[in-house]
Amino acid sequence: MGKQKITCNNSSCKHHGKDGKCDTCITITPSGKCGSFEKGFVYYFHIVWDALANKNYIDMVEVQQNPDLRIGLYYVMDCYGLGFSEMEWGTCRMLILKNGEKGEPLKYEDIVSRELNMEKFGKHLEDFNNGIMPNTKEEQEEAGQQEAESKEFGWLSPAGEFTESPFGHHEESAEEICEKKGFGEEYWKWRKERKDGENCLRLKRDFLSIVKGYCLIHNPSGYGGYIVTNMKNLTKKQKDFLYGYFMDMGDRFKAEQFVE
Repeated sequence: MGKQKITCNNSSCKHHGKDGKCDTCITITPSGKCGSFEKGFVYYFHIVWDALANKNYIDMVEVQQNPDLRIGLYYVMDCYGLGFSEMEWGTCRMLILKNGEKGEPLKYEDIVSRELNMEKFGKHLEDFNNGIMPNTKEEQEEAGQQEAESKEFGWLSPAGEFTESPFGHHEESAEEICEKKGFGEEYWKWRKERKDGENCLRLKRDFLSIVKGYCLIHNPSGYGGYIVTNMKNLTKKQKDFLYGYFMDMGDRFKAEQFVE
């Protein structure tokens, strides 16, 4: 019987060797895949390149679906001397890799054309081979990632008084606030004075926002994330509360939007 040869081109595997040779016994699963695959050091670079394949940002949903991206982002940023910034559109959060802390956004082609810091690359490779992974809290924060803890939605008064209001109960909660605060007579007078074109904004939740300066922490989609809706400028007490609210969840990016 002649020699059987297998050439592997998966350089993300830790067993991948020179000329496509594998340094371990290969097991093929019933589905036809390699059952001997193990994540190699360059795997963490490759998943970042894949995430940037057709765009210059990484959606945080991608990070949630594949937590290895946190490690990959740390390696890439450290070895290529990159900074990052976060952007938000509604409840969509995106991470953009940049030239330093304040430079322009970079695409995959821009990053790989930069000089790789071989000293840092070698140090990370040595740590990886010794089983040391960059998974400390500080390193995750450097790559724009923090552990999050959910909180209840709710109404926030200009005085910083928070009233919890679960998804789907914001009008009901607004009615309770109006009753508790004695806003009933003022609300009905305001509602009578609304013009025909303003009839779509005449609920008690609208009254709290437009007249009383309340803001609402919510998410109309119901699919995760937080939106702060306000019709009047936020007061200092509201900003202070919102800063603490989001910092408690480990969301520094969102919290810092309410820093004076």
